[in-house]
Amino acid sequence: MAALLIAQLDLADVVLLGARAGLADDLDACGDLLGYEPRVTAGDWPDLGGSDVVVLAGVGQRTGKELADRCAHAVVVVASGDQAGDVAALLEATHFPRARILGVAVGSGDGHGPLLQAAGAARLVDHVLRDRRRVVEAYVLCRTADDDPPGDEVRRAEVRVGARGAEEIL
Repeated sequence: MAALLIAQLDLADVVLLGARAGLADDLDACGDLLGYEPRVTAGDWPDLGGSDVVVLAGVGQRTGKELADRCAHAVVVVASGDQAGDVAALLEATHFPRARILGVAVGSGDGHGPLLQAAGAARLVDHVLRDRRRVVEAYVLCRTADDDPPGDEVRRAEVRVGARGAEEIL
């Protein structure tokens, strides 16, 4: 669902990582009916090279290494079941700046479904690719100076999202 919503933004081609070619072809053909131009294709990690934004529905063992090797300058949007844990794991594995890995924060707790998660991912992609610099909630690595001892923690926070990812944590 996120791929369809992102394609409808009409901003960039979409590569479905590890997806069936038939699904990608179907989403690509929807462009004629729904009026969007970006191509939707099925692919693997080499096809993501040079991406500006990568949206992940899950994080596997190789994900961090592949991102670091192939998408070293991308903003990463995590739309998984464990945004905080997956954002933390990717930060550790990739050594990306904390601003460039964001977890989708939607709903007020349990019970939100995949459509809401997909819409949240599409919103973050829109804010990054259009450099909107709007304030939304997302999971990000926050400095916890008030804690004793001070440290870092991935948590849900209000952030200003633009072309570089989380440009400001409020």
